[in-house]
Amino acid sequence: MKKSLLLMIALLFTSIGIAMAQTLTVTGKVVAEKDGQPIAGAYVLVNGTTIGTITNDKGEFGIKEVPADAKEIIVTFLGMTTVSAPVQAGPLTVVMHEDATYLDDVVVVAFGATTKEAFTGSATVIKSDEIAKRQTTDVTNALVGKVAGLQLRGNSGQPGSSSGSINIRGISSMYAGTEPLVIVDGSPYTSSLTNIPQSDIESVTVLKDAASAALYGARGASGVIIITTKTGKSKDAVINVDMKWGVNSKAIQDYDLVTDPGEYYEAYYAQLYNKYFYGDGMLHEEADLLANQQMLQDLQYNVFSYPEGENLIINGKLNPKATLGRKVTYDGTDYWMTPDNWTDEAYKNSLRQEYNLSLNGATDRSSYYMSLGYLNEDGIVDHSNYQRISARIKADYQAKKWLKVGTNVGFVHSDQNQNSNWGTSANSANLFSYTSSVGAIYPVFVRVIDPDGNVSIKTDQYGNPAYDFGVAATGYGVTRPYLSTGNPLGANNYNKYTVGGNQLNANVYADVLFTDFLKLSVNSTVIWGNSLTSSFGNMFYGSSAASGGEIAKTASEGFRTNNVQTLTYFDSFGSHNVNVMLGHEYYNAKTKYLWAHAKGMFSPAIQEIGAAATKDDSNSYSTEYNVEGYFLSAQYDYNNKYYVSGSFRRDATSYFAPANRWGNFWSVGAAWILTKESFMQNVHWLDILKLKASVGQQGNDNIGSYNYIDLYKLSKATDTSMSAAFAQKGNPDITWETTTNTNVGFEFSLFQGRLSGNLDAYHKKTSDLLFWTSIPESSGSRGMYDNIGDILNYGVEFSLNATPIRTRLVDWSIFGNLSHNKTKILSLPPSKILTGGFSESANGYLTYYYREGGELNNYYAPCYAGVDDLGQAMFYKDIVEVDENGEEVVIEEKGTTTYDFNEATKYEHGSILPKLFGGFGTELRIGGFDLSLMFDYQLGGKVFDMYYQGVVGSSENAQGAGMAIHKDWKKAWSPTNTTSNLPRWQYGDSFSAASSDLFLTNASYLNFQSFMVGYTIPEKLFRSKCKMRIYAAGENLWFWSARKGLDPRYAFEGNLNILSYSPVRTISGGVQFTF
Repeated sequence: MKKSLLLMIALLFTSIGIAMAQTLTVTGKVVAEKDGQPIAGAYVLVNGTTIGTITNDKGEFGIKEVPADAKEIIVTFLGMTTVSAPVQAGPLTVVMHEDATYLDDVVVVAFGATTKEAFTGSATVIKSDEIAKRQTTDVTNALVGKVAGLQLRGNSGQPGSSSGSINIRGISSMYAGTEPLVIVDGSPYTSSLTNIPQSDIESVTVLKDAASAALYGARGASGVIIITTKTGKSKDAVINVDMKWGVNSKAIQDYDLVTDPGEYYEAYYAQLYNKYFYGDGMLHEEADLLANQQMLQDLQYNVFSYPEGENLIINGKLNPKATLGRKVTYDGTDYWMTPDNWTDEAYKNSLRQEYNLSLNGATDRSSYYMSLGYLNEDGIVDHSNYQRISARIKADYQAKKWLKVGTNVGFVHSDQNQNSNWGTSANSANLFSYTSSVGAIYPVFVRVIDPDGNVSIKTDQYGNPAYDFGVAATGYGVTRPYLSTGNPLGANNYNKYTVGGNQLNANVYADVLFTDFLKLSVNSTVIWGNSLTSSFGNMFYGSSAASGGEIAKTASEGFRTNNVQTLTYFDSFGSHNVNVMLGHEYYNAKTKYLWAHAKGMFSPAIQEIGAAATKDDSNSYSTEYNVEGYFLSAQYDYNNKYYVSGSFRRDATSYFAPANRWGNFWSVGAAWILTKESFMQNVHWLDILKLKASVGQQGNDNIGSYNYIDLYKLSKATDTSMSAAFAQKGNPDITWETTTNTNVGFEFSLFQGRLSGNLDAYHKKTSDLLFWTSIPESSGSRGMYDNIGDILNYGVEFSLNATPIRTRLVDWSIFGNLSHNKTKILSLPPSKILTGGFSESANGYLTYYYREGGELNNYYAPCYAGVDDLGQAMFYKDIVEVDENGEEVVIEEKGTTTYDFNEATKYEHGSILPKLFGGFGTELRIGGFDLSLMFDYQLGGKVFDMYYQGVVGSSENAQGAGMAIHKDWKKAWSPTNTTSNLPRWQYGDSFSAASSDLFLTNASYLNFQSFMVGYTIPEKLFRSKCKMRIYAAGENLWFWSARKGLDPRYAFEGNLNILSYSPVRTISGGVQFTF
């Protein structure tokens, strides 16, 4: 018995030993050949089995119970070539190489994603690592120069402001909205993108053609921007901490103005002297005396002290005995009159700080991403700043093999301080226009002299610094000629304008896999937001002082829902791959507004409606917008070589009458990977060559609500009743404006990915324009919308990427793109072409001319003919005769000239839009050091330099006195400078600065957009428990244009940037930790 028991125990241990000998554990690490960095998320599979795992964030893996007879493991990762490695007992190091034949990973498209290889359309993908190189609050700023065909205009430096208007592949409409559709995590997004921290963004995809955007149907005609937020990836949890601190400053140089007070007097004196001496024929002595007297009479302020009995200007130059500053006695008080630099007083350097914390991870059945962020950005002028607190949690869970659920919830709270008078209007309350336009001799403050002779800034009756508003009674006893009663530095110092906002974005989805080839997806998003705006005008100074102070409050609340259901069939039959999707989408947006105004404030400390004596006005209203669509898409490929795609969508919008709400939109596309053909197999230097083509139609309904019905305005009739008055005529027949978009192109990669790029040519025809047509005012309305007219955009885009050096230690890449777009008007309403075409003011500063066959943004104005022998401005004029029908007939175009600008003939000067635009840059990595540089540019085109027009022309009369003067006044025509094309600098000339093509300036520019330099500290210093990177970065670093101070980026119509918040330069440093 005892022997039997021992034998059984021996057999048991032997069998266990044999079993253990039949399996083993395989461990190792997967790294990239390019930089030696670990690859997280790579799939490691034991060849010939179903045993496998994925690598963690350090690239490590471990597989237990590997059969002893297993020979190798297979490692795969998106964008890398598949690698095999022999099975061994000790740790493995698997090195993966980039797949040069793989075209840039995944492209996010409508209601899904595809590989770029299978993508038949035109799109640009900006990944998170590229976005991270930019220090921006609004991610769209990071697209400029990186996305071929994209242009950004109207961008403001105001902290927290949204980006300006975006155009993708030209201007797609004349009167309807031309903004691209923005999609965030699958749902339309109309809020400010400043609400989304760029650290939360995984990628931004810009869809440009019909094959990529037609499935969005409504609102997709101007392109689509898809923003995808981050998800968890690593098997082990990863904690990222990013902290940055920076300094903001004004990014655009000032115009080359006369800033020296003495030179300013000399310039003003010169135009007066020229009038008296050359114009009126006076002797030098008489002209000199009258010019000095008239100068001080016009300008009012004399800020120099000089001997009594002498003139301030002697022979055109400042009296050498003159000293800056002058004592002025007014109403028994001694004042010290001396000028200030208004720009220096207005602008300052400020602090920007941002902190972001995120945690992400994944298991075999789930993933999660959580983040917290805080941004505090102070503006470059007082009373402007922005604070944002954000949080996000995004998670998914594979509940069953056939069921996956997920959610994505984000919240943001923001507070913004600014001023209600910051805009694009040139008035005495606009800080930016005023400080750039006031003459160099005027003081900002009122200064007094005490009995001991000390000079100090006066304090007013409230104990505040006394600002000079150019009014005799409250200042120096004289009246400033330039916008007297104005001083935005003073008035805005006591005004307050705040905007507080909250937004909650919640998304839930579920994927139900019925079979291996049939999936149902349900996705619902809710976006709730509210904002409260408070605008306080003080009771001490400025326009609101007369009413005892004013307060306005605006509250708005938005509630938007988007519900999408899709059913997708996907299967493979040998070399045939099919994907078909059927879906439905319903979007609803409701907004409520409430506004109230009151005046007669009790105290600036209580800025509330209830603290005002008179509640004089209020209003409220609500809006609602719905879009519903049914769609179908299909993709087919044969052997991953030939690709065909198609889509159809039927949409309805609430912006049109029920009978005309539905529209049909479609696309077809195809792609051919030539390098997979047998006849290309021996072309080893060519990694991939792909040809593609697409055509389709998209819609635009962006004209706002209720334009299809007559509108009436309600007003008070009696204390107990209201009355309705006709306000605007509606057109029940209006329907979708449609854009037919054709795109052809090719993509390539050479020399193992060392050189790659793509070329696209497109043709966009917009038909049935939602055109604002004029109607007789006797109808009670000035116009209404109608579907009339067609326009065309066509152009090319080219992008190129090169990697001259790519080793484990050094990696250097260069990239760039260029775009060319032209516009053409194909047809216009018959009423608009009775005389060949029509003209229309673009923004109050210049006029465009529209005609069939012409271009959009066709500048229309008199043509400058130079100067005559006396330096007077001349303008061209047609020679006309009256025929037998009484109509004027042009006998000779530009046949004569005139001095009267109002008699000059207006001519077309062609489109002012740029000829080429794009960006370029470089990235360099040497070991742990990295550097990136980015530039954007524009070549050709014109911009109307209205500011230069205002500061380089002589004064017609005393009403023009006190404005800033450009140093180019010295380049004007004179008897000693007869070759100049600038009109003479002579007081009294009426049209020396008239709005002709003289001020149409080359719109080319080069912008040093951004840089980043960093160093990643070796992980071994932290025992591989932490990765640390320190860096410095900059935005809006330097700007070159045709004229110092000119910024053509703000608007196609002109340099309105001098009226608005200047772009901001940010230089920052930061540190990143990864645990």
